[in-house]
Amino acid sequence: ELTRVNQAFAILTGADTTVTTFGEGQPKLKGKVFVSPSQGVLLIAGNLQPAPSGKAYEMWIVKDGKAKAAGMFQSAPDGSAMHMQRGAVTNTDAVAVTLENEEGADQPTSTPLFAAPIRALVR
Repeated sequence: ELTRVNQAFAILTGADTTVTTFGEGQPKLKGKVFVSPSQGVLLIAGNLQPAPSGKAYEMWIVKDGKAKAAGMFQSAPDGSAMHMQRGAVTNTDAVAVTLENEEGADQPTSTPLFAAPIRALVR
């Protein structure tokens, strides 16, 4: 767990990190996406209902209109969630999250719960 926290901290404090918010002004899902082109992507969400049995949330990195799977995650009982994808991330249009079968998918099979635009932030 300490390694995971240190990795998240590296993204949060990276000199090249930018942040975008999603869900502002909405009573439901909200949070922030931190993008460090050299370190990766960190998603922090709140009010994310626990996934139904057999389902999980999947993060997607969207580039040139194509979604690339960036890992599966679950929310905590209080609706909070933190998920990160380590590695170089450049020229990315958005980060999105869908609800998928818990084994994951190669491409999104449902409408994104949100998509946070980031291309304008990452140069």
